[in-house]
Amino acid sequence: MIADKVVYCLNSAAVGDLIAAAPTLKYAIDNYHSKSEYIVGMHPDFIPLFPFIPKERIQEVKVKYEDGYAVRFLNPPGVGGMVCKITPSRMPLTQYASINLLGKILSEDQLKYIQLPEVDVSEFSTDFSNSVVIITTYRDPQRTLPAEEILKISEYVKSKGLTPVYVGRTGAISIWKNHLAKTDFEYPGFGVDLRNKTDFQQLQTIMAQSKAVIGMDSGPIHLAFATQAPVVCGFTTIQPDLRIPYRGLAKTASVTPNIFCNFCESNWLLNTWNFNKCPRKMQLAECVTKMTSDKFIK
Repeated sequence: MIADKVVYCLNSAAVGDLIAAAPTLKYAIDNYHSKSEYIVGMHPDFIPLFPFIPKERIQEVKVKYEDGYAVRFLNPPGVGGMVCKITPSRMPLTQYASINLLGKILSEDQLKYIQLPEVDVSEFSTDFSNSVVIITTYRDPQRTLPAEEILKISEYVKSKGLTPVYVGRTGAISIWKNHLAKTDFEYPGFGVDLRNKTDFQQLQTIMAQSKAVIGMDSGPIHLAFATQAPVVCGFTTIQPDLRIPYRGLAKTASVTPNIFCNFCESNWLLNTWNFNKCPRKMQLAECVTKMTSDKFIK
């Protein structure tokens, strides 16, 4: 059963978390709201990730909503029992969204990521069917791909007669004020540099048309997970099986570091997590230095 009036509050600024919540939200709209009212609260920057929601049902995310609505938070407040203490680092993102927004876990196929409508990307004058998309910018220092390894991967892609396409944002979506995407990668003079040049739909369209997508666990990689393109993804702090969604026949390869503290965010069960600091207090986390190009190339 579900309340007659519901607010689904997508109180997250993480693109991956929001993409993972989309199938749960679509399920709720399709199955529970033929007659009952609902509102979806989200930051306006992320509206393109939810093309199935009528615009009149969306309002900017708020701390409080008008009386009469039951509020379901994607990320529950820090009170309210064990469910609120379950973090996305300890269960699959899709299940986390399902249990928090609906109070139950949907089946795997019902939680398959929703692909955005493809758009015209001819303005970039590139045959993306002969390209490999490489994600170059990352928000979290512990989930980065070193610039020198990106270069080696792109050189290998070029040697195979394919076009490396570099994507990512060096700034940030507007709600991130002091926690911006970073990179020390510089365009090497070959391939196509699309950093800071695509929106969500363009980026996913390019990924869907490409030979493969390569990167670390990040917002853009979740856009790729919604396509049928093969994905090679590096995982440092989170176990891959808690991040990779159901993709049907689409291929996914995981690259992981072989160190004792593998997947610390998942396995150490820390109650708080600092995305800017290694829990071993290493200035450059060992798991990041283990993200070498040969693993991705293999």
